[in-house]
Amino acid sequence: MMGLAAASLLISGWSIARAEPSARMDTGPATDVNTNTDTNRSSKTTTTDLPTEAPPAITPLGSSPATTAPAMTPPTPPARFEQTYPTPNATNMFDPMAAPATAPVAEDRGAEPYRGQLGRIGAGILIGGGFEDFTNSNLRDMTGGGGAWNARAVIGTRQLVGFEGAYIGSARSINALGLAGDANLVSNGAEGVVRINAPVASLQGRQLVEPFAFVGVGWQHYSLTNTNTNTSDVASKDDVMTLPLGAGFEYSYRRFIADARFTYRQTYMNDLLRTSGGNLNSWGVGSQVGITF
Repeated sequence: MMGLAAASLLISGWSIARAEPSARMDTGPATDVNTNTDTNRSSKTTTTDLPTEAPPAITPLGSSPATTAPAMTPPTPPARFEQTYPTPNATNMFDPMAAPATAPVAEDRGAEPYRGQLGRIGAGILIGGGFEDFTNSNLRDMTGGGGAWNARAVIGTRQLVGFEGAYIGSARSINALGLAGDANLVSNGAEGVVRINAPVASLQGRQLVEPFAFVGVGWQHYSLTNTNTNTSDVASKDDVMTLPLGAGFEYSYRRFIADARFTYRQTYMNDLLRTSGGNLNSWGVGSQVGITF
């Protein structure tokens, strides 16, 4: 019995000895461990708004990554271009592609005669007349001064070299023993000449001033008129070859053309005077007017 009591006392004292340190440790206020932990964690943690990104797609092994087709952009239509003819009151100030308005260029009507290939070469038709007389003294004694006329076509007035074709005629009185008092000596013929020109154009091609010289060949037929009988020394008719040469001055404005010239004609195969011979060489001055093309 004594042994049991002693064992009980030893056990009781050991239990009291263990309980005292526990009592001393619990002297402070009771704190919740979980509460302190959460408080410290919240005080040390700073909330940051991070961008949310979708997680990268996981491509299985052995397969190629899926490719995304690029977005298709519709083609841009080309800039519109329209041929426009500006009018004085129609302008587009806001369209950067619009052509600037320009005043229409007035057409030069004065240059109309020189349009086309023929106009650049220069051509015209002229008619005119003048005075003509023989150089042979025997013929001058029998005849008076004669009137002359012509009609001619010319080409190349705006070039250095030109050509003319002409009809020519003349008429004069003739007095000889054996002829009627009102007899006349008339001639008709044709000739062609080569012209050497010195054209000087001005006023945008509307005006032309041109000295020229010429030489050519021709034919003339002489005949007596207003006589029934001929017992004179003058043949009733004669055909001669002529060599015309001379110089002149031409002026044209728009479609109007005019020239003045001096002409000398050398003649060959003269048989008009039966006995005294003599030639029909002549000189003359004249002018022509006409139109150009």
